[in-house]
Amino acid sequence: MKKIAMMLCLVVATAAWAAPDPAGPGHGPGPGHGPGQGLGRGPDGPGGPPHGLYPPEMVLSNQLALGLTDDQLQSLKSLLKATHDSTLDTQVALQRAIETLQRTLDSTRIDEAAALAAADQVMALETAMKKGHLGLMIRVKNLLTPDQQKKLEEMRPPQPPQPPQPPAPPAR
Repeated sequence: MKKIAMMLCLVVATAAWAAPDPAGPGHGPGPGHGPGQGLGRGPDGPGGPPHGLYPPEMVLSNQLALGLTDDQLQSLKSLLKATHDSTLDTQVALQRAIETLQRTLDSTRIDEAAALAAADQVMALETAMKKGHLGLMIRVKNLLTPDQQKKLEEMRPPQPPQPPQPPAPPAR
């Protein structure tokens, strides 16, 4: 039972830990919890940024190639700081909620209502994190010129081929 509870907790918490921190490595608790996580299927695969959005770290690591201006760079740094500051409390609350869920699931007899309420809290906090990071990527894109956006699209790694979709059943 304990293994099942641990797996459930990991599955529930995975979205909050899937991507790098917007402030870069070494910022915030745990391994990554940044833009794009669980936001759907983007060109970078499951959990990658949605099509047409760019992780801030991609922009920062290509600032010379993109020709970022000093004003754009300063704005980007301000966005990153503001997002980090606004999500830090949510990250701390998320860790507490995950721990609460884990303790609930570790019981010999699980209080179903308490476990589901704890899971709801975890998922609500994950949603808040995702919205914050989606907003960040939208603001980052809005800082860039159309030419810079085009360059970033060209820099994306090639998308792996998708398996063919089965044909739709014939209409009756």
